[in-house]
Amino acid sequence: MKHSPGRMFWGCFSRQGLGPIVPLSGTATGATHVTILRKHVMPTMRRVFPNGDGLFQEDNARPHKSKVAKKFHTEIDLCILSWPAQSPDLNPIENLWADIKKSIRERKKPPSNLAELERCVKKAWRDVSIHTIENLVDSMPQRIRAVIEAKGGPTKY
Repeated sequence: MKHSPGRMFWGCFSRQGLGPIVPLSGTATGATHVTILRKHVMPTMRRVFPNGDGLFQEDNARPHKSKVAKKFHTEIDLCILSWPAQSPDLNPIENLWADIKKSIRERKKPPSNLAELERCVKKAWRDVSIHTIENLVDSMPQRIRAVIEAKGGPTKY
């Protein structure tokens, strides 16, 4: 195909395993982000952290910092990790997205439409090993140290 199909996905994970993978249609907005928080984040946080001691990490994407999202964060008392702007080296899900994309690119027959792409992404998500997830979470102290040593510059992550 001249132009491959594209779709945005939202996903989350903790050291205990993967959370849901959610295909997104249209533009990501503060309102769509609140819907994801309500329908996917909160149930996952309650399941994974039943004592309410979980810390949620998201980047500084515009929908995450919107007024409606901030209001929702406050209403539900969601504890969010303080996060510097433009810091992909600190975000382990970026590594996971790279693995998912690599898995899709390595298929013998690439997806030819959005429905097929969605199935492939969901399968690649399900195939992520717990070992991979544990390594990503466990790498956080080294990621933080590397960013500090690089004075905010690029790192190997």
